[in-house]
Amino acid sequence: MPAIQFSCLWAQSPATGTVKGVVVDSATQKPLSYVTVVISRPDKDVPVKTTFTQDNGKFEVTGLPLAPYKLILTFVGYKPFSMALPALEAGNAVADVGQLSIASTAKQLREVEVTAEKMLISQDIDKISYNVEFDPESKTLSALDMMRKVPMLSLDAEENIQLNGSGSFKVLVNGKASTLFARNPKDVFRSMPANTIKRIEVITDPPAKYDAEGIGGIINIITHNAPSNGYNGSIYLSQSTPDSRYGSANVTAKVGKFGLSAYGGTNMFTSPGFTSTFERTNLKTGARVIQLGSGQNQSYFSYVSGEMSYEIDTMNLISAKFSLNGNDFESQGLQTVEELNRSGIRTQFYERINPSTGHWYNYEAGLDYQHTFKRNKNQLLTLSYKIGSEENGSEADLLFNPVLNYSGPLVTHTVNDGQSVEQTFQADYVHPFQKHTLEVGAKTILRDNGSDYFYRNYNAETNTFEEVPGLSNEFDYSQDIYAAYTSASLRFDKWGLRLGTRLEQTIVDANFKSSGSVAEQDYLNLIPNITVTRTLKNMATLKGSYTQRIERPGLYFLNPYVNRMTEKSVSFGNPNLEAATSHVFSLSHSFFKGSNSMNSTLTHAFTNNAIQSYTSYNPADSVSSTTFGNIGKNATTTLSLGGNATLFKKLSLSLNGTLNYSDISGNINGKLLENSGISGYMFSNISYRFEKNWRASVNMGYYAPRVLLQGRSSGQFWNGASVSKSFLKNEKASVSLSVQSPFDKYFTYYNELIAPDFIQRNESRNIRRRISIGVSYKFGKLKEDIKRTRRGIKNDDVKGGESSGGGGNGN
Repeated sequence: MPAIQFSCLWAQSPATGTVKGVVVDSATQKPLSYVTVVISRPDKDVPVKTTFTQDNGKFEVTGLPLAPYKLILTFVGYKPFSMALPALEAGNAVADVGQLSIASTAKQLREVEVTAEKMLISQDIDKISYNVEFDPESKTLSALDMMRKVPMLSLDAEENIQLNGSGSFKVLVNGKASTLFARNPKDVFRSMPANTIKRIEVITDPPAKYDAEGIGGIINIITHNAPSNGYNGSIYLSQSTPDSRYGSANVTAKVGKFGLSAYGGTNMFTSPGFTSTFERTNLKTGARVIQLGSGQNQSYFSYVSGEMSYEIDTMNLISAKFSLNGNDFESQGLQTVEELNRSGIRTQFYERINPSTGHWYNYEAGLDYQHTFKRNKNQLLTLSYKIGSEENGSEADLLFNPVLNYSGPLVTHTVNDGQSVEQTFQADYVHPFQKHTLEVGAKTILRDNGSDYFYRNYNAETNTFEEVPGLSNEFDYSQDIYAAYTSASLRFDKWGLRLGTRLEQTIVDANFKSSGSVAEQDYLNLIPNITVTRTLKNMATLKGSYTQRIERPGLYFLNPYVNRMTEKSVSFGNPNLEAATSHVFSLSHSFFKGSNSMNSTLTHAFTNNAIQSYTSYNPADSVSSTTFGNIGKNATTTLSLGGNATLFKKLSLSLNGTLNYSDISGNINGKLLENSGISGYMFSNISYRFEKNWRASVNMGYYAPRVLLQGRSSGQFWNGASVSKSFLKNEKASVSLSVQSPFDKYFTYYNELIAPDFIQRNESRNIRRRISIGVSYKFGKLKEDIKRTRRGIKNDDVKGGESSGGGGNGN
């Protein structure tokens, strides 16, 4: 009974108010969807809150502090509309403006539109979004460079992506898994112009509907979609030095109930003149190994992706998706290998030339059916199917020049051929009731992989290449995952609560024929999550959450093939790895005022059987070996801060960074190793909008050294600048110029490993300075969005985001 009295008092004296209504075309009286709705103070055009109208033209803005407001409506091709609203106050906290008619016109309320769209960062119950399309540098930067600006994302010294300090994350495109990012996300993002992306969402505590894999969370890439009847599109071209070039295009069209959206691009990326140094010292004997390398590499990447939809009627929708991706790469390398004794006298010396080529190609196709119930348009049933296939291969020659005491093969030829097929079946149901939502679903993923890798040494007597069985590898690998989930989102005025749980069964059957190893696993995981949000005064939000995440080893980590491309430092996987479970606690605060925002998040994650890479040393053959194991514990506490501000209406400032404290331990060959320390990164950007559509910006950042179980790494500092000019009607065309690292042509990175019996250091130097010029052009005119299913397949369950380590030929 006391709880009922409390609810009644709350309803009588609300702390917040609501504005709602319907927007229609003044001529046809048809509802208009995706009209921008801005609630501002009576004397300003700066938004307090914004939203969009739904398919039926309705909108509702809640959580407004009690005060007087003004309503502003903007929509491409329509006259701007504004009106004063009755003051929201106790006893009159709901302003229902009824039906509002707006008239079609070519004129737009330019200043209001620009101001409303300047929100670079926004936050929801489970994610933070960075609106790339509102960033003027999106016309000059690659998608990888844009990652530096996104809250909770960073790039380390090797440009590997990190989410909240973790390299374990998943990448989705429009909420769905894509083979485009299945191998190495940084290579794909480097090849994509940032202007092909609408926004980047960071989901640090994924709800139960997402697969449980990934400690860091999920990166969801939202691409530009299609408003129609009619068509629109854009073209982007860019040239950089060293010789690299980009080209991309997208087009969207809609005719009646049929809609099509497609985009694609091609890229050539050159990295000339890289150098590397590897040095290891045996602390017991004083013997040293020194390897010096140099070379260059070049890659050619192309992709095309599309989505088609057909509205059977207002309740039923079918959509189909497809993608084709491919990458060809080649490299030339020269390496010298030298062994010295304690006195510095050379005991062995040889040279190795290593020309290599490789490729990977994949395709993906999917079909979604969505049924919307008459009771509520947010009540959805979605059935989905997806199939994807990948083929990859590489060839390399190892040409040796013996100088001193070298007795190995003089010519070696290696070939790797791999393939994989993945099928996914999924069903999702969403049931809204009042302001709450219940979700349930089930999913099955079936994966089959295979690979054949061999070494062949040249026999001068027979003039043939003969296979070396001990260095070759053939395997078959299958992984089946069966999952079901339920999740509930509850809203009570200022409070929000999301509860969910996910049950996953994983069955692995791997046969590594050449090594005689077998990996058979069958395990069950129950993954809970809970998130609580509280709306505070002045548009601030406080959120706390707990979830579990699974770090499930993929093929790259299980394959026992020994990669001997560098003779004195080999790597291989471990077929006995087990899935690791991580516990993640998070507390965050966000504040928005107009176009200004500030976000802070404190996260603590720990894993008791973490999958860690480690290196051991065999002095008998002077070879160090790197592999993986469930060898220890990993606990990391991370503070993330991000803010954006607009001053004088033309000057934009942003600051983004994290501070991590890591405590890691592991048992290597019976010895317990421990390490702890502080790491993190910082990125800042200043942008100014001049008259006549000129923009200029500068950026700088610092990435601190990482905390490693056996050693340490170097940090890095970067900076850049850009200038752009938009022209033609409605800024349809633009030209841009950017330079990265104008003061430093090269960047040197090192990784130092310290063990009781040896010290090992890897160092590499690459060209960092790049100058780019780009042009873009937009064409067409559309008014309404093509229909898309609101649910679909998201395969984010395999350990990913990694780009280094051992394990041979991952597929």
